[in-house]
Amino acid sequence: MISLMNKTGCNMSNVMWYIGLAAISMGIAAYAIYMKRDTYKISTFIVFYIFASAITWIGEFIVLGLFNSYAYKTGLFQNPWAQNLLGHLFLNASMFPAAATVMVAYSLRYGYFALVAVIFVLIEYIFVKLGLYEQHWWRYYMSAINVVLFLLITKKWFSKMNQERCGLTRTIIFYFVAFLIIHIPTPILLLLGKQHYQLGLINNLARDFYLSSTIIAFTNHLIISSLVVFFVCILKKWYWKIAAYIIALIVQTTYAKMNIFIIHGDWKLIYYLLIQVFCITTFILIEKYTLKPNKNCLKTNR
Repeated sequence: MISLMNKTGCNMSNVMWYIGLAAISMGIAAYAIYMKRDTYKISTFIVFYIFASAITWIGEFIVLGLFNSYAYKTGLFQNPWAQNLLGHLFLNASMFPAAATVMVAYSLRYGYFALVAVIFVLIEYIFVKLGLYEQHWWRYYMSAINVVLFLLITKKWFSKMNQERCGLTRTIIFYFVAFLIIHIPTPILLLLGKQHYQLGLINNLARDFYLSSTIIAFTNHLIISSLVVFFVCILKKWYWKIAAYIIALIVQTTYAKMNIFIIHGDWKLIYYLLIQVFCITTFILIEKYTLKPNKNCLKTNR
């Protein structure tokens, strides 16, 4: 099965462009957060950054993963979907959430959204010309619309995040946060050749090792995240948090026994289970110490 990974690298120079763009984007976001740390808590910015990242991950799962709209040419893998996955990891954890963070940190007006859209489209155009990115049915105007809609949505939710830190608003925000935290180790471990998911029907439809594994893992983590959020954010009692761990670990162990979750080489199931425990613990701590209910919530509860 490891032979399917096709891990022999092709062109290291391509991936350096992605790394550079991701580093610049995250650097800009970090600078904005630091400069506006007296306006909003750093913890609030971090939650928002993760929330915004999760939106882009889910959006690209649909547009790229399910509808093959474009292709990232990272050049580090021979398999095209491995390149897509790597490009996705770099850009959707940096460019989009960084742009959203700058917008809300400086309370920039809607006119700036058009400027950001132009910058994003220009970068996309340069990547196409350099052979770092390829459009299938996707077009530049779609990218512009996508950026503006993303910034509108995240700006709206940042406002809600600061005004309504309770109830459904808080639960939805933390669902996205939980999903990204729980999911992010999986594509990294897939690219490293440590593990993968398989399911006959999905494998036949996707016809690609990386794509089918990503679809299964992504869907699984959307469901697991909803259960974790239910036990942690809605039921709240400490013993329900234990239930979140138990269910997540039972599900993963069951997948392994059913050969849906496959381990490679010297990697072991216990290692991934420990990673899951760490991720859920990280989420529980973030939920406990950030976005604490504000006065509006306390008045409502009374």
